[in-house]
Amino acid sequence: MSHNQGDKSPQTHNKSRRDFLNKIGLLVGVGTATSLLGGNAISVAMAYTPQQDSTSKAGKLLSQAQLIQLKAICAQVIPKTETLGAAEVDVHGFIDNQLFHCHTTAEQQKVVTLLSNIDKESNAQYQHQFAALTATQQVELLTQIEMGGQSFKQQYRGDFKFLKSLICFGYYTSEVGASQELRYLAVPGGYKGSIPYKKSDADWGSMGLYY
Repeated sequence: MSHNQGDKSPQTHNKSRRDFLNKIGLLVGVGTATSLLGGNAISVAMAYTPQQDSTSKAGKLLSQAQLIQLKAICAQVIPKTETLGAAEVDVHGFIDNQLFHCHTTAEQQKVVTLLSNIDKESNAQYQHQFAALTATQQVELLTQIEMGGQSFKQQYRGDFKFLKSLICFGYYTSEVGASQELRYLAVPGGYKGSIPYKKSDADWGSMGLYY
């Protein structure tokens, strides 16, 4: 499945949809996947056209600054390897569109509030907004959210999980994610610097942040 895919036979479409649902379910959990894919979510996702410059202006829901910040978060959750990462395929623009069309005001506000608190904590710890941090600092800060550390409340762990689920959804409905999908560790465990790897294996597409 990919954004703006061509027409398919009903049998092919149904199989593709089942495969996609199974894939997302493994990554984020069946319950979370169900909440992401309700209503017209899949049709809206399929209709989205990735933009080269979605951070050049405000989105449908998020401000320009929030889109720039979200792009940086996407780059750490699914980074570029031998294939393009989430930031390169405009998952940040996808999320803005998806939130606007398919999610409740409360869900939209969760993401907006989370982004605001990430920047507040970034300024407190590093004297810079999140998007201006080094990659190492960004990962450190996102890991703090995972663990509920520093000034992040426990509720933000759940909100960040919701955001990561949207990132996975957006990536796996992109052309790159659907046709050149990366390999994921679909259980919690945190970052591991040394893991078994064979030349035939796909690259790992996550910095190790929990799903």
